Amino acid sequence: MTDDDDDSSTVTPAELRAMLERAPLEAAGRNLRLLLAMVVKDTDVLFAAPEVTLDDALDIAAHVGAAFVTLGERTFDLAEFLGDAEGVPVGIRNNAASHDGDLEGMDLRFIGAGVSYAWWAAVDWSQELTAELEGWKEDSDEKHDRERRERLARAQQLIQAAIDDAGVRAAKPMSRKPVVEAFIRSRMESKNDVGAEYALRWAPQRVAEEWRSAYALLDNSAKVFISDLRELPEWQRSKWNPSARRDVLLRFVMSRTGGWAPTDKWLKDMDAATAPTR
Repeated sequence: MTDDDDDSSTVTPAELRAMLERAPLEAAGRNLRLLLAMVVKDTDVLFAAPEVTLDDALDIAAHVGAAFVTLGERTFDLAEFLGDAEGVPVGIRNNAASHDGDLEGMDLRFIGAGVSYAWWAAVDWSQELTAELEGWKEDSDEKHDRERRERLARAQQLIQAAIDDAGVRAAKPMSRKPVVEAFIRSRMESKNDVGAEYALRWAPQRVAEEWRSAYALLDNSAKVFISDLRELPEWQRSKWNPSARRDVLLRFVMSRTGGWAPTDKWLKDMDAATAPTR
């Protein structure tokens, strides 16, 4: 029994044609009927040339009491071979096209004592073409995976740079998206900078998440924040001046959140909560 991916399981085109022509005579010599039929049962036992010869396969069919054997020819189909693969190298494509319609393989199938058998033979150029195409696909997939990882890494790099940028953090939340997009576009290396395109798509949301996280932490320690704010000399000096007091509050909250600007509503609400009473 052999593995049908074994590169050694090949014969030359001349050998394949000779076996195909000889098979009916050899089958008749063993009192086996050769029928145009298809064995649809899954194969239990698989043989392959050249390790197992056609004569050996027919001897086994006679030995197990097969009622008949089926013989199938396989011709090479270029479209089927290429499938939906894109960008196949010209060398592989031209080599495959030169064999379109050529005899590619043959198989002999039979059933004996409830066991399904199959013997097959494939020409050497078919195996070589298949191995070459599969090798190219593996290299292509690896290249695509590497390029994808590089693009994702670049996108993450640009997103993190936007998150860390003082100008982005200082922008008002409601108008920050175009600031983030301008930041990313200014760092695009070309029109085909796919990593930057990913960053343009994802960065505004990621920046917003970082902003929300910073203010969630601040809200969780609001009592400490308010206490520290009221102890500031600048706040004490300006506490009776609403405009100046809010400027102090704005600077202080940005210093506590890593430079993230608050919404106008947050600033207004916090100023109302911390304003002195007469």
